[in-house]
Amino acid sequence: MRKRLLWLATLLMAIALTATAQDNEQVKKQINKIKKSSLYIFAEATCTTPEEAREAAENMLYDNVNAWASSKKGMKGKSVVLADRKNLIEFYALPRGNMFRAFTYVKKSDIIPTENPEVLPPASEGTPTTANQAWPEAVTTLVAYTDYYKMADKLKELKQQGKVTNYARYQKLQHPEDHFLVVYNRQGQVVALLSPGSSRTNVKTGKADDLKNYDNNECGAIGFSVK
Repeated sequence: MRKRLLWLATLLMAIALTATAQDNEQVKKQINKIKKSSLYIFAEATCTTPEEAREAAENMLYDNVNAWASSKKGMKGKSVVLADRKNLIEFYALPRGNMFRAFTYVKKSDIIPTENPEVLPPASEGTPTTANQAWPEAVTTLVAYTDYYKMADKLKELKQQGKVTNYARYQKLQHPEDHFLVVYNRQGQVVALLSPGSSRTNVKTGKADDLKNYDNNECGAIGFSVK
């Protein structure tokens, strides 16, 4: 299994769960407020269970923090840690039909560089964060992307380089089982990269996964094959 957020091992998680429809509306308002603010880094995911949604959101937040840190002077190439250990990561969960939506965020001001390599892996754009398995180069490159549009641009580039042989939307694939699948949601976020085969593996987590685990009303998929 990929390195978990080691910095979370020493931190306390603040969790807010829904109870009533009124609470849900308040949570949605808070989420929208956070999204519009430049003070936070956030991630969200929709899965079949609250636990899966929370784990997916945490993994995406991990990548988003690293991507943000890699663009900041004084942080690139360094490990990062959260400064405020009492109000570190906020987490919200909301029901969405028969699925569950998880939203997690952290204040940018709480993220600081550190020389301790055991806190969080160095921030570096495009650095793969996959489970310990030998995936093709194109796959380890694409799995690092959480933004759908950046991933799509990279996919085109890899096709031009000959590292990806073909790609298409899932509905147009003649043999979907022969393709890796990039799963994305309506918010333009990549939520999973699945291996080929009748029994698929989530490339990032190393766990068994399947396209059926993602709501087809909320998520789409692009299939691609490699040399």
